[in-house]
Amino acid sequence: MSGKYENNIFDVILENINIIDVISSYITVERSGKNHKALCPFHSEKTASFIISEDKQLYHCFGCGAAGNAINFVMNYENLDYIDAVELLADRYHVDISKFQKGNDQKSSSYYTQFYDILRDAAIYYYKNLRTSDAAMQYLQNRNITFEDIKQFGLGFSNDAWQDIIGQLSKKYDLKSLEKVGLVIPGKDGKRYYDRFRNRIMFPIINPKGKVIGFGGRVMDDSLPKYLNSPETEIFNKSKTLYGLNLAKNALQEKKQLIIAEGYMDVIALHLNGFTNAVATLGTALTKEHGRLMRRYADEVIICYDSDIAGQKASLRSLEVLHGVIEKVRVVVLGENLDPDDYLKKYGIERFQAKLDQAMTATEYKLNHLKQGFNLNNEQEKIEFLSKAVVIIGELSNEFEKNLHIERLSDELNVNYDLVAKEVYKENYNDRSHYGFSGDQKKKEAVKLTTDRNKHLENQLIAFYIHKFTLLNEEQKKLIQQFQFSEATQDIIDYIMYYFSIHDTFSKQEIIENADITISTALIEILDSYIDEVEEIDIDLVLNNILIKNIDEELSIIQLKLKTQFSQEVRDEWRRLIDLKNTILQKVEKKSNFKSKE
Repeated sequence: MSGKYENNIFDVILENINIIDVISSYITVERSGKNHKALCPFHSEKTASFIISEDKQLYHCFGCGAAGNAINFVMNYENLDYIDAVELLADRYHVDISKFQKGNDQKSSSYYTQFYDILRDAAIYYYKNLRTSDAAMQYLQNRNITFEDIKQFGLGFSNDAWQDIIGQLSKKYDLKSLEKVGLVIPGKDGKRYYDRFRNRIMFPIINPKGKVIGFGGRVMDDSLPKYLNSPETEIFNKSKTLYGLNLAKNALQEKKQLIIAEGYMDVIALHLNGFTNAVATLGTALTKEHGRLMRRYADEVIICYDSDIAGQKASLRSLEVLHGVIEKVRVVVLGENLDPDDYLKKYGIERFQAKLDQAMTATEYKLNHLKQGFNLNNEQEKIEFLSKAVVIIGELSNEFEKNLHIERLSDELNVNYDLVAKEVYKENYNDRSHYGFSGDQKKKEAVKLTTDRNKHLENQLIAFYIHKFTLLNEEQKKLIQQFQFSEATQDIIDYIMYYFSIHDTFSKQEIIENADITISTALIEILDSYIDEVEEIDIDLVLNNILIKNIDEELSIIQLKLKTQFSQEVRDEWRRLIDLKNTILQKVEKKSNFKSKE
């Protein structure tokens, strides 16, 4: 977790919000008995098994197991990390968290709120203004971008005027604030201000929390610079921001894979063709901060840059940057000097998907790129290639991957495997290297599993009570009422006794909707775990064993009394319990022997 905050910021957030309000702002929630219920947003279902407890401020899905508090819900639904989820909730529910921020971060929420407000209002103006420009609308239409696409990405247009945005926003905000968010530039005299963006298609840059933090502007002709981005500000850091992540993060529920492209139009083209997990850097080279940001959301990154020389160099540089940051990185080779947008237009979705499926691993791409500079039919150049290739392979930490590339290189160039392996492993080479071992392998000790017998007995009783309630006689029910259980089990027993006092049949759905969420969670887990054992449970044996456990607990208490109190009454109770325990043990032993003979 980030060290950005200190003290109990998370407790403060949870104390100031209601989980029902938070969740119902995303999905339809309805009251059901003691709890609220909904169709789970984290897996597909027809019967609501997503239960929310307002009393405990917790949710639990009995279908997929998702559970937690309001912060956890926002993290999972919005695909945010803990800090971002907290900041989103604080902003949405007007909780001032500035006093919890460390050092230089300690500024009031209203200080940053004004910046976000300015950029939001600017985005709204640019968006509305786009429809008044025939040239801008025609340009986007020529790029196959529809009005629905414009709405999805919030695209806009800045007029070809020196003080257009100033005229729109200066009545509400001071010019210094407009400068701080990068919308205007001061003149040389320091007195007048001018619009930074003029005559450009505007791309709002939105962070994962849904806040506009900057803009990118693209010309509609060949003038330079082709793209102009907002400068670094207090809320916009290019090295820590990815265009399209606000949308892409919502596409990562099933497959945590991000495609990283080079520009705004590539991202938009990918999204519009169904590749909604695409993002891009903002006019800067990929950084380790970008890598760490992507790692929050994805387990795999696919680099999909232009196929020209510059794109190939950028791909190699990105592989070096992401090394050690993201474990699984692959590279798409589109060919023909095409970028993703052009490739999709020329070959379509299926061919592009095939390219993604065939994306090279980092090592494959490095070796493939290296190979382009050599004529492998020439012996001298083949030796030079091999000398550089073994260095690339030697950098791998995974022994199986290392040996795979050694074998491929050996087969492809018709070179003895051991010779290649010796160059890769150097002083660590031995005759076991061929099998993926670079040293002695240690045997792992087997982990022994232990079972809590008492817990097992209690769970058997609960499972039998629910599934075979009609088979319990009155004496057995009375005995169960007298038992002393652990606190958690006692709550469950009390609930199911109450449940069957007003119901004749068992309904799993009704239990999870009406029980305390802690009880229903534990109860359903027991039912699911023991469903295959119910027919085999000997309830008399279970009850007798629990009774013995209860007697042992009472005997422990009496033993303590006997150390300080030698009354006849205490001694008689001691003897009574001992005799009772022996009688029950004989029954248990007799029944166990009878079963073993069977």
